[in-house]
Parts: sequence; C-alpha cells; structure tokens
Amino acid sequence: MAKSVKAPVAAWFACACGLVLLAVAIYKVGLVERLDADLLQRLVVRRDSGTFTVADAFAHMADPLPLIVMLTAVCGLAASLGRRREAVAAVVVVAGANLTTQVLKVLLAHPRYQPFLGEHQPWSTAFPSGHATAAASIAVALLLVAPVRLREIAGLLGMAFVAVVSGSVVALEWHYPSDVVGGILIAAGWGFAALAGLRAVRQLQRPPDTQESRRLAISVK
Repeated sequence: MAKSVKAPVAAWFACACGLVLLAVAIYKVGLVERLDADLLQRLVVRRDSGTFTVADAFAHMADPLPLIVMLTAVCGLAASLGRRREAVAAVVVVAGANLTTQVLKVLLAHPRYQPFLGEHQPWSTAFPSGHATAAASIAVALLLVAPVRLREIAGLLGMAFVAVVSGSVVALEWHYPSDVVGGILIAAGWGFAALAGLRAVRQLQRPPDTQESRRLAISVK
C-alpha cells in the first residue's frame, strides 16, 4: 500500500477507535457521564430567550432537506470543476456517514438520564448526534471536491458550519457534547476512507515510474 493511502487509512482507524472508546466512556464510566452532563448544563440556553430561537434555526440547517440541497450544490461545484470522481466520493461520505449514525443510534440506545438536568434532556438515542454528523459530512464533502486553491476557504466554511450546528444542538439540550463528538468522528472516518479510495484509484491510474520501468526492462532482458 502506498504511503499516500496509508495515512488516511490510519486516520480512519483512529476515528473508529476514538468512537468506540468514547461510547464506552460515556456509557460505562460514571465520572465521564457526570462531566458530560455538567458541560451540557453549562451550555444550554433558556427556552424563552432569543438565543434559543437562533440556535433552533441553526440546528435545523442540518435537517435532511437542507442537507440534500447542500450536497446537490457541492456536487454541482465538483462537476463544474471537472472533479466528477470527487463528487461521487462526496455523495458516498454524506450517505455513508448519516446512515452509519442512524444505525448506531438504534444499536447504542442507552438511557443517560441525569436528575439535575431537569425535564428537558437528550433522549436515549442521542448518541451519536445526527445533526452533527450531517454538518460534518457536508463539510468533509466540500473539502473533498474543492481544488487546492480553494481548499483553505472550504475548510474554514466547513468548520464554521459544524461549529454552529454542533453548538446549537447542545444549547437546545438535544445532545450531550459527547454526542456531537461522536457524530464528527463518524463523518471524519468516512472522509478519510473516501480520501484513501481516491488516492488508491489515482495510484492505479498513474503511469509507472520511468526508472522502475527501465530496471524492469533490464531484468527481463
């Protein structure tokens, strides 16, 4: 395996391990559960405040319909730049990450009720966060299709979108902070997997090295 492919594969493995460790920590380690809930309590906003209304609007930007619209725009950008392979990778990342999250929500459903949080608190299916996954997956998709000259801008826009959506779902008390981290890890893992695939395809299509070809020719003679 080429070095250019090994790096994203290693990053994907790190994301997968991080997700497993995070799930174990928030479900089995009491201190982590308490810290997670304490942080949530500090970040929530009053339901009758203007901040709550703004956060609600931002959070819904990662709903399915806006996500599809944004993915369509990303694919359109990729097509206009002649990056059709990257457009396919973007679709795979968004679909794969969000499907993975929805499956894990069911498989990992676990009550994390904390009495001091009161009546409104995340449901048992909150981990990982679907909205954080959606925001992070579209950010990764944009980064994949962006050419080198636009990659820094794409990265900044993506990070801003993820931060706004993730902060909003916590402020609204839809999710614990750990749920948001879990969603981001899933999207990042799919992003690294897609990057490894793109690099592997490029490696296969690259013409053989001239010196290597000469050595091979000499050995055949």
